[in-house]
Amino acid sequence: MRLLEIILSENELQAVEQLLEESKIIEHWTYTTKEYQVIKILIQGEEAKEFLSALEKIPIHRLLIYPIEGTLPEVSAPIKEKEEKLKIGKFVVLSKEELFNDIDAPINLSTNYLLMVVLSAFVAGIGILKNNMAIIIGAMVIAPFLGPNMSLAFGTTLGDLRIIKKSILTGIVATVIALIISMVWGYTAEDVIKIAQDPAIEYQDLFLALICGFAGVLSVISGQGTTLVGVMVAAALLPPLMRAGLLLGANQFSAAVNSFLIFGANIICLNIAGIITFYFSGIRPGSWWDKEKAKKKTQNAFFAWMIALLVLMLTIFLIKKF
Repeated sequence: MRLLEIILSENELQAVEQLLEESKIIEHWTYTTKEYQVIKILIQGEEAKEFLSALEKIPIHRLLIYPIEGTLPEVSAPIKEKEEKLKIGKFVVLSKEELFNDIDAPINLSTNYLLMVVLSAFVAGIGILKNNMAIIIGAMVIAPFLGPNMSLAFGTTLGDLRIIKKSILTGIVATVIALIISMVWGYTAEDVIKIAQDPAIEYQDLFLALICGFAGVLSVISGQGTTLVGVMVAAALLPPLMRAGLLLGANQFSAAVNSFLIFGANIICLNIAGIITFYFSGIRPGSWWDKEKAKKKTQNAFFAWMIALLVLMLTIFLIKKF
């Protein structure tokens, strides 16, 4: 359930009131301030997405969105509507506006984020060298690389160059930091050679990364953030990157290639799964012209990722054969 607060001028009031009559809302209130008209709307989460998409066509001053944990008296759907949902089911997602804040936060190159990258790199490195899965899982849960890849898929689906550029920059900076730490560590450590015998990348690793990508985006768009912890563990990005850097620092170049392939496979599959899930969940820009541009950018990016996946599969085939 959501509480929407729309701040608008007198000229826009009639258009919004018309939209309210055509929409499925629970209740609404209107009052006037010195400068603006204010409409507060109580609406179910699954209906909010359609309402906000229609609202984008009206030039309002400001929209505020509040999540509602509960109300007194309780708001309950009619029995017929409940039965229909149980029979048919609905693909319930957060609105684009709500997703934007959740997606944008992890790609800010803040001091906190950079510290998370450094700390998780050390945690992953210790876990890898000690061969301690519990420590490695700790680094996976911190997951500083998952946010930029989710944001990249989201920005690609919207055709938003600002989010795309910001996601790529954040991902590159995080990758460089982790690589520098791991390579210096690998150069100075004496026991790196023991991690050079890890299993080679397999086709099922690609399948796992795709499945985790779908699950991760579904948990984000449905607002079920706790589910994302399991995805962080399964779609590990930092441990293979740290392993690759450690091996590079120890001059174990052939073994490092395998870890780089796993890291690249996870990034490619997460983005492919992210683009597909965001697109089919109805994430679109507001205007028709922006939708057309975003569709072209999404298609181009999707084909580019698919080509990268095919190249990766060919590489795995050649490694297995030779």
